[in-house]
Amino acid sequence: MPGRSHGSKERLGTLLAAYTGLFVVNVNVLITYVGIFDMQRRLGMGESDLQWLVGVYSIGMASATMISATLADVFGRKTVYVVSLCVYVACSLVAATTSSVLVLVVARGAQGVSAAAVIVTSLALVSGVSTTREARTKAVGTWVAVGSVAVALGPPVGGVLAQLAGWRGLFAAAVPLCLAVLLLTLRFVPRSERAETRAFDWTGQFFFVLTVASMAFVMIQGPSFGWRSGVTLSLFGLSVLGFLVFVVRESRARHPMLDVSLFRNRLYALAVAAVFFAAFCNEGAFFVVMQYYRRIREYSPIEVGFLVLPFAVGYAVVALKAAALRTRFGLRRLLLCGQAGLLLGLLAMVFGFPVGRGTVLLGMAVVGMASAMVITPVVALVLEVMPSDRSGMASGIVNTQQPLGGAMSFAALGTVMTVWLGVTLGRDIERVIPDPAERLGASRAIILHADPHTHVSMSAPGVQIRHFDARLADIAERNFIQAGQVSLGVAALAAAAVLAVLLAAFPGDADHS
Repeated sequence: MPGRSHGSKERLGTLLAAYTGLFVVNVNVLITYVGIFDMQRRLGMGESDLQWLVGVYSIGMASATMISATLADVFGRKTVYVVSLCVYVACSLVAATTSSVLVLVVARGAQGVSAAAVIVTSLALVSGVSTTREARTKAVGTWVAVGSVAVALGPPVGGVLAQLAGWRGLFAAAVPLCLAVLLLTLRFVPRSERAETRAFDWTGQFFFVLTVASMAFVMIQGPSFGWRSGVTLSLFGLSVLGFLVFVVRESRARHPMLDVSLFRNRLYALAVAAVFFAAFCNEGAFFVVMQYYRRIREYSPIEVGFLVLPFAVGYAVVALKAAALRTRFGLRRLLLCGQAGLLLGLLAMVFGFPVGRGTVLLGMAVVGMASAMVITPVVALVLEVMPSDRSGMASGIVNTQQPLGGAMSFAALGTVMTVWLGVTLGRDIERVIPDPAERLGASRAIILHADPHTHVSMSAPGVQIRHFDARLADIAERNFIQAGQVSLGVAALAAAAVLAVLLAAFPGDADHS
């Protein structure tokens, strides 16, 4: 009986299972960063292997979010939740025991796919036990806070695990936690009703995956293949074509994977876009800050991980208060305030690198609080407009934006840094390395290893590591700082553009729509 379960131990058990499962998979979003250099050394990974290992988790999540939403609606939220947790355990075991780079990357991607199902279904479970708008917003606020804190805790938790158990411990630690969540789910979560139709939109899912995967490939491999190469241009065209076919297909399908008619409403289109760009900006900030302090300032993995705690604390505090803030100020004001705060936080970080760590930490805290102001009420809003038997699709629509934003952020901002270094580094080190061939080799090696302290010389049969040169390191450090500032500046420009659009187009009566 729905009324009984909403006020019983089943409701509390369901919330606990949903929050705990979300925490486990979100901790793993950034956890590989702290062990990636140990993986590279022990498994002989190249630069492209590292790029894929970092990005494939988010790509898997983005590709599988909507199919997970449909599965949750068709087969029931509890069933999909249990199966996805089991798959996640299996992938974690494979990643923890393999010595193959290819198997590790594939297992990491499969982890992302199963994590998408866990995240989407957990949000649907949270929504399903909330009967009022205020209760739903509060529950979703807690859900967002748990997920965001988990993402932020990934690096420090990973640092401790990597130090105590090596990189394999990063993956093995998820196994007992997932098993505990499975026990909670089997014990407390009631079976949910299935949707009336059992139709499954395989065609729509195919074109969605094609679009996301090809675009991600372009963003990650574009710098190495060349932006004007036939492969890059072909994959970009394939992504555009896949997107167009997907939109046409979903607008005509009887049982679409994603109801595109929802986006004809200006309110919801703007809200979902705001989530995408909020994820783009805050995960981009993660990427740049961690690279800066790990590579340039040479902080330990644990020290780097703890630098993101201001983001987590700010996010959690505001997310938990989102329902009250929305009631008091309204959705439009809250969203605009959050977007403006996101812009200000990014600008503080842009100018904070030369000033000192305190300014960067302040910027991280502001970005965390502002992101919660944007994402939390929007997640609740999207859920409000969908019937209960389509809560899986509702959660899928909004949750697709976050891994998409993160994946595109890692790729785009990383590319900005690489391009900036490619343009400036070779020119600036000319006075240290007069020989053009050696200068080219040195700049390429520094960019390839993303390490300003790398110094190389050209010698047969190829580029060989040479002695450390303090002058070269100083120049490279300045270039890396500038590249980080430019990269964060791009994120700030995106935040400013979104703020301008929201000011002009977001309706003032959003809470009554």
